[in-house]
Amino acid sequence: MARIVRSSMLIILNIMLFIVLLFTSVQVVAYNNTFFEWHYNNHDIERVTGMSTKSLMEVTNKMMDYLIDDRDTLNMEAIVNGVPEEVFGEREKAHMVDVKVLFLDGKLMRDISFFVVLMSGVLMFFLKKDWFLQWIKGFSKFFIISFGVIGGLGVLFASNFNKYFTIFHELFFDNDLWLLNPKTDILVNMVPEIFFFQITMLIIGLFTISIVLILLLARYGSKKLT
Repeated sequence: MARIVRSSMLIILNIMLFIVLLFTSVQVVAYNNTFFEWHYNNHDIERVTGMSTKSLMEVTNKMMDYLIDDRDTLNMEAIVNGVPEEVFGEREKAHMVDVKVLFLDGKLMRDISFFVVLMSGVLMFFLKKDWFLQWIKGFSKFFIISFGVIGGLGVLFASNFNKYFTIFHELFFDNDLWLLNPKTDILVNMVPEIFFFQITMLIIGLFTISIVLILLLARYGSKKLT
């Protein structure tokens, strides 16, 4: 019975660690101004939107503040084709309400998981060192499973990004507000499909690196403790 409890607990901790690493990778990439600026400069976004890179970055910073709940609304003006106007329409704003909920839920899940993993690891280290050793020695399996999951997703997205990007939206949104019109909605021109493909690949890459680092640290730690 004790073995079942221990194994179940370690599996849950590994799932939570997966969540921590994945959502941290999302946050690091999604809130990277350098990436946004590179995207705007390399995909002709100035011409498509009629906005300068400076204006695009100002709008981006306000939009990201909104997503982390540091800003109440997406009401903002910018110079578009030489004329000051409201950047986002009502449909875009309504969609971003849903995106904000997704972002905040993900952050909350990541923070709770981090706290549980950290506290459990500390308690096991001091009170149940044999559990702790089993946990870190089992990281090779965690690495293989995690790499398999994220690698599989990477292959799917790379093979037909539009298809799986659509499936993602249908799974996580209960409306069609995400279907924006590039002729009228500036948001879809700021961050077209190529943006989401590249950001997805960066997240997968960063997640993979973090998994490898965790594995190396676990192996080093297990050698030191045995």
